[in-house]
Amino acid sequence: MDMMQVAGKYEVIRSLGRGSFAETLLAKDLRLGRQVAIKVLHPRTAQDWKSFELFEREAMVLRDLRHPAIPTVHDTFRAEWQGAEAQFLVMEYVEGVSLAQLITERRHLDPSDVLHLFVEMLGVLDYLHTRVPPVLHRDIKPANILVRPDGSPALVDFGAVRSIYRPSEETGSTIVGTYGYMPYEQTMGQASPASDLYALAATFLHLLTRRAPPDFMREGRIEVPEALGNNEVLRTVLAKSLMAAPSERYQSARDARRALFGSAPAVGESAAPDKIQLPALRSLPPIVLATVLPRPFDEETRTAYRRIAFRAWDLMSPTEKPFTPPSVIDLLVVGLVSLVTAGIFPAIFWSAAWNRKRKTRHFLRNGMLTTARVLEKTLEDLAFGAKLARVRYEFEADGQRHRDSDSTLPSIAERWDIGAPIQVLYLPDEDYDSIIISAS
Repeated sequence: MDMMQVAGKYEVIRSLGRGSFAETLLAKDLRLGRQVAIKVLHPRTAQDWKSFELFEREAMVLRDLRHPAIPTVHDTFRAEWQGAEAQFLVMEYVEGVSLAQLITERRHLDPSDVLHLFVEMLGVLDYLHTRVPPVLHRDIKPANILVRPDGSPALVDFGAVRSIYRPSEETGSTIVGTYGYMPYEQTMGQASPASDLYALAATFLHLLTRRAPPDFMREGRIEVPEALGNNEVLRTVLAKSLMAAPSERYQSARDARRALFGSAPAVGESAAPDKIQLPALRSLPPIVLATVLPRPFDEETRTAYRRIAFRAWDLMSPTEKPFTPPSVIDLLVVGLVSLVTAGIFPAIFWSAAWNRKRKTRHFLRNGMLTTARVLEKTLEDLAFGAKLARVRYEFEADGQRHRDSDSTLPSIAERWDIGAPIQVLYLPDEDYDSIIISAS
């Protein structure tokens, strides 16, 4: 049977789910060969004009968001669908399993994995709430948080999203959200960043206890169980985030994250016990750089550049000791392979090395130097069997914790244990994008 197509550009594979006013389809982009998620609003399924308004608002807000945990918008258009004109929103397809599925299937999650997901989601909310104007999701629940195969979360279904800013003639009284996860003030059409925090805390209470939030409702407020995953700090943070009055909750995801990591008290005046700690830093062979930005590309900066910038040869032999000259035999082998591949072999590595060097120069001129801790290491394919190490790490800057990843040579990454300190350069004006500059 022929598969259905959308606008002659996308081939529908199957339905991913149906919401209150739209359906999401898994499809193949016939031009680029990638899988995409297509959200379609059909006029026969839309309840009223408000459905169209929410659909268009979702597309408008998502187009301006750039975060690894938020699906990227590829396209928006109108086209013929099932005998009538419909609206389409084409997004990045996020492969993964929802927290709702994990709860339903009673899959076991290690407490450290739950903590990791919670911290990552606080980072997502911090990103959304610090946009100008701030962005509210308004429908955070287990079904709308996916866990990718690598363990990282993704926040999906922005159908209820809104920007806090609105003209004075708008009343803002639209009620959206899901019972059990949205706080009382949201049922009155009054949402704030503290409302999203409430919904996130209710979601993770459900994940930890396998019981829906209404089960813990007592006299209009959720009472968090005393024993919750053997982590008193997490319990305290969830309890404060679930307070009935918005003024009694954390006012930002950043405040909640600081409390979770022990840099601020969670409730009352005293600091929370059993603070979450990462391994202590060891001494590093430092790379010394001028603090004045942008840095001149003087001898000091060039020395650092030569120490950390990959050469094409290092990428061709990433398991060898870095920054060492190739032998005559190595050069002969490379020459032979280059002939066999019509020059493609060296071209790929020269291009990768050039791009890396250009990026390194940019960070050396404009980046802030700090110390990060290694969270995870994996190997990824480069070309012709060569591999690079993908290193995930976190660092603190401007009073908050940031997570990022970068590629380096396997011969360098194998020297670092999980929790090991490494040096990175980051760019505050570019959403804290960063690169690793440790070479030992």
